[in-house]
Amino acid sequence: MHQGETQIGVVGAGLIGLSWAGLFSAFGYKTIVYDPYLKRKKLPHQAIEEVWKSLDLLFDNLTNKKDVKFSNRIDALKTSTFIQENCLEKLSLKQEIIKELEGFVSDKTIIASSTSSFLPTELQKVCAQPERVIVGHPMNPPHLIPVVEIVLGKFSNQEIANRAKSFYSSLQRVPIQIKKEMRGHLANRLTSALYREAVYLVSEGVADVEDVDSVISNGPGLRLALFGPHMNYHLGGGEGGYRNYLEHLGPSQEVRWETLGHTALTPEIKEKLIQGIEKQHLNITELKNKRDNGLIEILKAKKANNL
Repeated sequence: MHQGETQIGVVGAGLIGLSWAGLFSAFGYKTIVYDPYLKRKKLPHQAIEEVWKSLDLLFDNLTNKKDVKFSNRIDALKTSTFIQENCLEKLSLKQEIIKELEGFVSDKTIIASSTSSFLPTELQKVCAQPERVIVGHPMNPPHLIPVVEIVLGKFSNQEIANRAKSFYSSLQRVPIQIKKEMRGHLANRLTSALYREAVYLVSEGVADVEDVDSVISNGPGLRLALFGPHMNYHLGGGEGGYRNYLEHLGPSQEVRWETLGHTALTPEIKEKLIQGIEKQHLNITELKNKRDNGLIEILKAKKANNL
């Protein structure tokens, strides 16, 4: 545990919030989840148990778990030293909640937003202490995908960023501080670039949804699970490495870049994409279990190979 954090607050008992809460509590942090609609939520405690089961498989039984508390009152987070905000992706709502939190938490409390699209500067506009409001963006599911993007806004404090890095590191995450705020941060911009082309190829009739997914998961996706694109192309250059690759095959990349497409998500295109998934008649619970179990095995393999 990071010695500076004594209680972790979580805003939102949805998919991301419960994943975070399960992770925080599994590593021994006192964790309380606030959600005004708790009565409508289905079995939040069961969701925490499922997160713990996955983490036990990954980390060989964590022994310092703390029970997660739930409340429909936001002031239940009053004594939190670090808050992870995960409400709906609506800027005005996030600003409203952050402003309310600032009214009763300690001036030392860090407020980190899981937002996938908003800039930290946008979140800071309503704040009395804007520098302590940062982006701590995970990838779904946060308890298994290690990366956390830390993004500072116009008002920044590197000590706060360092404290956030230390906290996320204590959870066996891989915190990456993004050097410049940009819409979608880093991870989502990269995945959006791939997804845009995946949609374009379906819209142009080059391949159907199932084939696009199969090519990625059985091709470049396997390499990307081990190394990023720059390192993969470094290996693609043979003995000459990245320099050799760019000198000899860089032009072929530029030719492909010129043909990359852009397709609007029209109702027709959206329906084509949805039908491409639904015709496979897959059970979403089974898919989630396969994904999570597969991620655990991949993470174990990465650790065993020091990747």
